[in-house]
Amino acid sequence: MTLPASVETVVVGAGIAGLTTALHLARAGREVLVIDKSEPWREGSAVNAGTCALQNKAPDLLLAYREGIAAWRELVSELEDDIGFVNKGGLRVAQSTEDVAALRTASAAQVALGAPIEWLEGNALRDRAPWLAPSVIAATFCSEDSFASPLLTGQALIRAIRAAGGAVVVAGLAGQRETGNGFELATSAGAIACRNVVIATGAWTDRAAALFGIRIPVTLNINMLSVTERVAQFMDNLVVTHIAGRFTLKQFPNGSCILGGGFQGRGDKDTGRKEIDLDQLQANFRFQCSVVPQLRASTLLRSWTGFTAIAADGKPTLGPMPGRTGLFFAFSTNAGFTIGPYVGRLISDAVRGKPMPESTHDFTPGRFAA
Repeated sequence: MTLPASVETVVVGAGIAGLTTALHLARAGREVLVIDKSEPWREGSAVNAGTCALQNKAPDLLLAYREGIAAWRELVSELEDDIGFVNKGGLRVAQSTEDVAALRTASAAQVALGAPIEWLEGNALRDRAPWLAPSVIAATFCSEDSFASPLLTGQALIRAIRAAGGAVVVAGLAGQRETGNGFELATSAGAIACRNVVIATGAWTDRAAALFGIRIPVTLNINMLSVTERVAQFMDNLVVTHIAGRFTLKQFPNGSCILGGGFQGRGDKDTGRKEIDLDQLQANFRFQCSVVPQLRASTLLRSWTGFTAIAADGKPTLGPMPGRTGLFFAFSTNAGFTIGPYVGRLISDAVRGKPMPESTHDFTPGRFAA
C-alpha cells in the first residue's frame, strides 16, 4: 500500500495493544493507520501462549488485569470472527508445603482486591481436576482465567480495522519531526504527516521512544513456547498456572496443548535473532509433566520463541507523554496479551481527548523523565 500524505493518527506497532487502539479509533470514525516494521501481528502478540489469566499476576496490577479480561469479553462480542476466546476459569497449583503457604498468601491478597477465587484441596481438588499429578496438593480456582487464540485474534482484528475504514501496512518507523500541527514521520515506505502518534511497539518501545528523544527503559525477555499434537480433551478448557511461577498450560478446543511459562531462549531484538535454549526447554517440559503427567504421552510438534519486554519498574507505560501534544504510549509491559484490549480502549479514548483514569496515573510515560 502507498502511504497517504497525511492521516489523523498513526499507530506504530501491530500487536494486541496497537490493533485494538486502531479498531476503537476507526469505529469512532477517526482516521487511523497502523504501521509495523514487518508483517503485522508477527512478533510478541502473535507468538505468545494466548493466556489471559488473572491468578498469576502481581497484586499491584490485579485491577488493571481484571479490566483486561473484561475487555476481552467485550472484544468477543464486538468482532464478527471467532478469536478462540475460552473463559472456563483456571487453576493455580501448589506442589509443596512452601508452595501451599505462598498460594494462601497470594490468593488472600487477590481476594482482598475482589478476585473470585476458590480454595481447593483433597477430594474437591481431585474431583475438579483428576488429571493433575498426585504431587499437586492444593490449588486455587479463578473463574476469570481465560485464553484466546493468538493466530485467530490477529487476523480478526486486522479484518475489523480495515472494515471500519482503517489501514494496516508494513512500514518501519525511522525518524520523526515535530511540526506545528503534529508530526512528520519518516518510514521505510515513505513520509507521512499526522496529528497523533501512538507508540505500541512492545519490546521495541525503548527504540521507538528514543526517536522522539524519550527514554523508556525496558528489559527484554525471549520466551519459549511449545505445542503438542491434538489429543482428546482432558483438561476441561482450564488454564493452569503455578504458584512457583514460570508455568502456563492450556488445551485449546482443537486438542492441542500449549506449554509456556517464561523459560528463556536466546536472541537479539535488533537483529531479530531468536533461538531455543535446549536446557531451558527441557526444564520447562519436566516442570509441565510433573504437574500434568498425561503430557508425557503427547507428541511435541513445535517449539518457538517470542520477544516480550517489561518496563524497568514492572508497570505498564500508558497514555499521553506530558509536554508532547499528540504523542501517546501503549506499552503493556509483561503479560501484555492479557491487558492488551483494555490498553487499546484507554489509549483510543485518550487520543480522542478523554482523560486517563486515576487508576492509571502511575503508568504515565512521564515517570521516566527524571
